[in-house]
Amino acid sequence: MEKLGISPGELAHARDALRAMGLLSSAGGGSPLVAVHPEVAEAIACGPLERDIHEHEQRIARMRGQLHALVPVYQDSAGSAQPADGTRTVHDPAEVQRQLAAAARRCRHEAVAIQPSNGRDAEAVQHARAWSLALLRRGVRMRILYQHAERASLATRAYVCQAAEAGAEVRTSAEVCEHLVVFDRSLVFVPQSTADGGGGGAALVTNTTVAEFMYRRFEDVWMLGQPFDPQEAPYEKVADELNRTVLHLMAAGLKDEVIARRLAVSTRTCRRYMKAAMAELGAVSRFQAGARAAELGLLRTPVPHVPRTLDTAT
Repeated sequence: MEKLGISPGELAHARDALRAMGLLSSAGGGSPLVAVHPEVAEAIACGPLERDIHEHEQRIARMRGQLHALVPVYQDSAGSAQPADGTRTVHDPAEVQRQLAAAARRCRHEAVAIQPSNGRDAEAVQHARAWSLALLRRGVRMRILYQHAERASLATRAYVCQAAEAGAEVRTSAEVCEHLVVFDRSLVFVPQSTADGGGGGAALVTNTTVAEFMYRRFEDVWMLGQPFDPQEAPYEKVADELNRTVLHLMAAGLKDEVIARRLAVSTRTCRRYMKAAMAELGAVSRFQAGARAAELGLLRTPVPHVPRTLDTAT
């Protein structure tokens, strides 16, 4: 101990640690401890664990085989078997969540998602975040596109921190289309909506041509998005784009409520943007602000025509 420069207590602790690792052994009966070859200790320590893993793998294989055999029975009883190259509509929100989780487990290469801010069920959001994090942990690439308004959501920023750390790529855009998820360019989930704004169901699209089209549509919107760093101020990098979008929609003659809904912000916030834009342009009306913005080249694209009977200001 003197040569080693350690105390008796430290020596006892080191001896116990080596015995626990199987690197010291005794024949018993007061026999002295002898060193054990590390490979022998490894075989003794890992052998039972490897046997357990093998048994679990066999159980998983048997369980998968049994459950897979029941797929035709389920599809026949449900009366809604998914065509090999078509579309199936699922009306039950809980079943949609189960199908999403199953698709995420089967996904091998990439999943992409467009997730607007409006009208999303909180439970469905949490469910989606759970399967997406599990997917990322398996090393599958994932890209997510939110609206700019999500930059102000603490819950979203917290999730993006987790997802980005796990490898996800996240961007935001002023306007995005409906909620969309594409797995491996071959399976698309499109939300079901009704006239009263309800829903919860979804269409599962397996047609390869449609799936590729939806994936390319995602790519188009993704290229216009701004990288989302949750550590930055909410609107630091997107303020200019938000202002241009407000001007663009004002020039189109949309109502305040419609513009707010398109941007996923409150009507009050939307009017604050509009008021600031009009003041900066020296305009006294919405139309004048839009016209001056167009003259100055501030609008990204020509002002779209919107029928006066739809979404227009009165």
